[in-house]
Amino acid sequence: MKLSQFKHWTRSEQGDMPRCILTSYAGCADYLMEVEYKNQLEPLKDDNGQMVTFQSIEQVRELLKPLGISSVTLRVTDPHDECMSTDGQSGSCQQDMTIAL
Repeated sequence: MKLSQFKHWTRSEQGDMPRCILTSYAGCADYLMEVEYKNQLEPLKDDNGQMVTFQSIEQVRELLKPLGISSVTLRVTDPHDECMSTDGQSGSCQQDMTIAL
């Protein structure tokens, strides 16, 4: 989803605010954002089609707070973590938490 579309969506008075997922990958310094649209996650991109990245939660707050979004889901993903469930199967190597802005 393009950033301009996202901003337009949040400014329209129809429906709920979109759910935003801020992803942090182990070993990477930047955060990536995805927006839930029609039950699917779409990466947030600038108008040139490049992924929008953030270096801090403060940068995320500066973008989203004026748009009326009060929280994001922080998803920490570690693809190198060997996650095993209690039944011995591979589990999900990610954790989610809600961050208030």
